[in-house]
Amino acid sequence: MVAPWVYLAVFLPVAVLAPVTARVGVWGLRVLVVLAVAGLIAVFVRHPHDDQDGDLTFTMGFGSVLMALPALMGLFWPLALLPLVVPVLMIGAAVHRRLRR
Repeated sequence: MVAPWVYLAVFLPVAVLAPVTARVGVWGLRVLVVLAVAGLIAVFVRHPHDDQDGDLTFTMGFGSVLMALPALMGLFWPLALLPLVVPVLMIGAAVHRRLRR
């Protein structure tokens, strides 16, 4: 989840200094955001009902929302909705867990 932010810190100065690389950089940012969200979904699939680990839940929820800004910087607005899939999955799992009890 940190990688898209680090990429932005490196990508923006490079894009300003060498505009030719901006197009490749935007695609790299898009791929990085998709891979980060795929990683979060993989963690969610492995630990869907983890009641004991509040830090994991916080990191997955808050981190995915923070990835919306790098996704917007990828200049493709539907990509900004992709990180929000993880909190929706987490809310669905919490509702499912409450209904089972």
